[in-house]
Amino acid sequence: MIAIPINLIITTLLLGLIIFLAYIFLNKLTKGSSNYIPPEDIDNPQNPEENDHSNNNRNHNHNQRRNNNNINDFQNQEQNINPDSFKKLTKKEQIKMQKKQERKEQRDAMLLAMEEKKRREQEKQIQLLLKEKEKEEEAKRIEEEAKRIAEEKKKKEDEEYDKWRDLIKVGEEGEDRMDFEKEETINKFLDYIKIRKVVSLEDISGTFKLNPNEIVEKLNKYENEGRIMGIIDDRGKYIYITEKEMGLIEKMLTNRGRISKTDLIKECNRLIRFEPTEQDKIKIAEEQEKTLKELEEELKVKK
Repeated sequence: MIAIPINLIITTLLLGLIIFLAYIFLNKLTKGSSNYIPPEDIDNPQNPEENDHSNNNRNHNHNQRRNNNNINDFQNQEQNINPDSFKKLTKKEQIKMQKKQERKEQRDAMLLAMEEKKRREQEKQIQLLLKEKEKEEEAKRIEEEAKRIAEEKKKKEDEEYDKWRDLIKVGEEGEDRMDFEKEETINKFLDYIKIRKVVSLEDISGTFKLNPNEIVEKLNKYENEGRIMGIIDDRGKYIYITEKEMGLIEKMLTNRGRISKTDLIKECNRLIRFEPTEQDKIKIAEEQEKTLKELEEELKVKK
């Protein structure tokens, strides 16, 4: 049997006693912290279930704050990497940290690209809106300008018409109807239409003292005789068509065969002249001047 020294036995027992007492002391400290009740809970005692619920809420809030702090620490760590701390990391940790930093840079670059794309799209949309607004303003300006020109033209035509109407009324006093049995009157009637190319029935009526029905009858008569050719449009104007223009229309119809009404009107507008020639304009001006002088002479005689 091996003899054990008494000193070793005593030392072993003392160590065991010290460990046992430390264990009891730590156990009491743990229980005391778990049973700690805040002052507000002491003043307002609750039932055990409510205490458990409150403890759970406190633990949840504490964990949430700890997670937020960890997230903030990690973000700060990603944003600012201390070179000295980085050197102390292992190779694997350095690679991991570099990858995290690269992913962060990629995310930042992607966000910047998305923001830039969004900004460019917004600028493009604004430019399109501005261009549309400019086009609308330009169209409105052109429309107003055309309207103003049309109004000025109409006003000028009305003034000219009133002037001639007053002179014609004065000239009609005591004047007999024109005799269309005379060839001279018929030629004057036909020439009046031909040199003007397009003339209103109202102007013909004022010049030759005929009502609209009489004018239509005479035009039909002279068309049947082959002395003139034309049509009356929906505005009450007679459009004189020359033999050359009629030949072009007949040739077009022969070449094309069947043709729609729209195309026919389009081709006629292209082939038919609607304004008097320069020579005819000179004749019209001379005729008007002559008529004006005759009316002025008659007015002088009557005065």
